[in-house]
Amino acid sequence: MNLYAFELGRKRHLCFSELMSVLGEENFVEKNNDTATFKIDLSDPQAMQDRLGGTIKIIKILDNSKDLKGPIEKILEKDFSNHEGKIPFAINILNFKNPRQINIKELLSFSKKILKSLGNNARFINKNFKNTPPSTIFKSRVIEKGIDINIIRQDNGYAIGKTVSIQNIDLYSKRDFDKPCRDAKIGMLPPKLAQILINLAGPDTSTIYDPFCGTGTVLMEGLLMGKTVVGSDIGSKLVDYSQRNCEWLEKEYETSASYKVFTKDAQKLESNDIPNDLDAIITEGYLGPPINNTPSPERRKEIFAELTELHHNWLTNAHKITPANCKIVMCKTAYKVGEKIEHFPDFELLAESAGYEITKTFTYERPNQIVIRDIAILEKI
Repeated sequence: MNLYAFELGRKRHLCFSELMSVLGEENFVEKNNDTATFKIDLSDPQAMQDRLGGTIKIIKILDNSKDLKGPIEKILEKDFSNHEGKIPFAINILNFKNPRQINIKELLSFSKKILKSLGNNARFINKNFKNTPPSTIFKSRVIEKGIDINIIRQDNGYAIGKTVSIQNIDLYSKRDFDKPCRDAKIGMLPPKLAQILINLAGPDTSTIYDPFCGTGTVLMEGLLMGKTVVGSDIGSKLVDYSQRNCEWLEKEYETSASYKVFTKDAQKLESNDIPNDLDAIITEGYLGPPINNTPSPERRKEIFAELTELHHNWLTNAHKITPANCKIVMCKTAYKVGEKIEHFPDFELLAESAGYEITKTFTYERPNQIVIRDIAILEKI
C-alpha cells in the first residue's frame, strides 16, 4: 500500500466526493485545499486517472520532510542516474495559501544542478518560477520523458512526491468534439462530468441506464469503464445520435461492453424496458429550453413548473420499475441570475413525493453560463 495524493479539479467538493466513492472512505487519509490523500494499491495509475473526471493528476508520495532538497536529490538520483536524452522537469507546490513560503526558483536551480551532475541535460518548464499548468505538463510529456515533482503541504508538514499520471486532455477533446453526432441546442454534457456522475453511483455499478440519453455522452463514458449501458430518449433523432456515437466509440477505443438504445418517453417507461440487474440511473436529464439570455422571473417560474411535472412523473415511474437499491444520479436545472444562483424550487419535496431521498447535492457551473447544473444523488426511501 502506498500513499497517493490526488489533485482535485475546479469543483473540489464534487471531485473529492467522486474519489471517496471510487476509492472508498476506508482508504482515505486526509484532505487539504488542492489534494486528497489515500492509502491504496495502484498498479496502473494512468488507468485510474482515465476514469476519474475530477482528478487533475495523481502523485505518488515518496517522502515527508521539511528539508526539501534532500528528498528531491534522492528522487532525482534514483530516477536519472542512468538516463539518456534531455529531461524536462517541473516543481509544483500544492495546498499553500502563500506560495512564497517555498522558493521554487531555488529548488529548480538546485534540481537542474543535480541532474547535470548525473550527466543529464535538463530544462525546467516552470514559467516565471510559478506552478506549471497541467496542460503544459501533459503537452511537454514531462511524465514520460522527465519528472514533475510536487511539494504538498499536509496536516503534519510537507509531503514530496512525483506525478505518476495526468489528465489526457487530447482524449477528452476527441470524445467531445470528434464523435460523429453533436447537438449544441440540447446542451453538451462534458465527458469529465459524465464520468463523475457515473462514479458517484459507486464502484460496484455494472449496469447503468440513462432515460434522457441525448447524444450518448453518459453511455460512451460508461462503455469506456466497461459497464453495460442502456439509454433512451423521447426523440428518435437523438436516439440515432447515441447509437452512432456508441458505434464510433466501439471502433475507436475497441470497447467490448454491451449497449442498447431505444426511443421512449421517460414518463412512460415499463419494467421490460430496463435491465433486471440495473444498478443505477445516471442522467443529465432535460434542463429546459435553449436560451441565450437569463430568462425573466416569470419565464423561470414557467420553466420550473414544466420541469417539476416532468421530473415528478419520471421519478415516480422509475421508483415503481427499478430495483430497491438502484440509485439515481441526475442533473437538475438552476439559473445564474447576476451573481447569484436560483436553484430548482422545492426539489427535495418533489423527490420525496416520488419516493426518493436526496443524499448529496453539488453545483457544477462554468464561467459565463446561464443554465447551471445542480447534481443530486437519490436513493429510494
